[in-house]
Amino acid sequence: MKKLSPVTLLTLSAFIPILAFTNESEVLSNTKQEIIKLKQEQIKQKEQSNKYDWISDVDLNASITKDEDNTKTKDYSLSISQDIFNFGGISSQMDYATQLKKMENLDLQISTKDDLNTLFSYLIDVKINDISLEQNIYYLKNSQIDIRNKKSEYKAGQLDISDLNDAIMTKNELSDTQKELELSKLVNINSIKKYTSKNYKTIEIPNVKLMTKEIYLQNATSVNYAKLDIDVNKSLYKIKKSDYLPTLAATGTYGYQDSDTIENDDYYNYGLKVSMPLSYTASSDIEQTKLDQLISQKELADELISSESTYEEAILTIKSYKDRINLALQDIKLYDELLEVNEEEYKAGYKTIDDVDTLKNSKMIRALDIKSYKLNIQKEILNLYFKM
Repeated sequence: MKKLSPVTLLTLSAFIPILAFTNESEVLSNTKQEIIKLKQEQIKQKEQSNKYDWISDVDLNASITKDEDNTKTKDYSLSISQDIFNFGGISSQMDYATQLKKMENLDLQISTKDDLNTLFSYLIDVKINDISLEQNIYYLKNSQIDIRNKKSEYKAGQLDISDLNDAIMTKNELSDTQKELELSKLVNINSIKKYTSKNYKTIEIPNVKLMTKEIYLQNATSVNYAKLDIDVNKSLYKIKKSDYLPTLAATGTYGYQDSDTIENDDYYNYGLKVSMPLSYTASSDIEQTKLDQLISQKELADELISSESTYEEAILTIKSYKDRINLALQDIKLYDELLEVNEEEYKAGYKTIDDVDTLKNSKMIRALDIKSYKLNIQKEILNLYFKM
């Protein structure tokens, strides 16, 4: 196994507290937790079965026969034929069981983290829904101000009816949007119930920092799964090769007979047996498992490319949201400057309170945009985290 450099180890040690969101699966519903525990036990039992699959069963035989002289014979025996050497097949079988257990545990972990990622994604979406609902209220306030002003202008003959109608239609659309946002929130809350029985308001979203690409690729579950798949296929290749090589087995039988002519006659035998199958398809069978191994190596290379792309896409998305935050901050700065001027002019009687309120509402909308952008960044980081 390749050793990590001191620098990498330091980076990992610094990163461990960030990932220390303990007992993640406890937030899932009791049913899902029970399924996870049962699958863990199933994997454990499967490993024991695979690990000792090379140990032969002891055959218990019993027979009652009669011959032409009507002699009745009872025969009871125990027999075994146990492989003790088959060119690495036994050690490969045990290694296969170990590697398969690791891969199946990781597969279960991937499935669990997918559920957690979906759950926390819905939780963040609900928070974004709340922000959008609050924003829409400010949009409605501005719309009502706009309608009031245009109504006055229309009555004074300074505005065409179409302009007033457009303002009214905008308000109606915002009212419809409010209902759509409320429905979207309810749908997200209902989706959360598929993953947890806890009150969604009590669930704390993990505060995870963005990891480096190196850390992500080293810990990506899909990459590690592909690595384990190589080890599993390597063991299967060795097992398949050993199936067509000579095998040395220890054999033994112990039993006794009881008949009308023989009473309780014990017998036993033991020895060694060498066998080797001669199969027309041997080379094809071995080549298939070799190809499986080669395919898994290529799939690892492909998964590394895919994981790197996943990380880089997340970084681009995060950068986009950060750029939008900077734009919103610039807008808020501009609104502050405009508010200062308009509040002074309002006090002097040159501006109406509507101008001040419109700017305040617009400023709040942009401030809420920043909260929404930050939540979307958090969602991107969590998506990476739950792939590790």
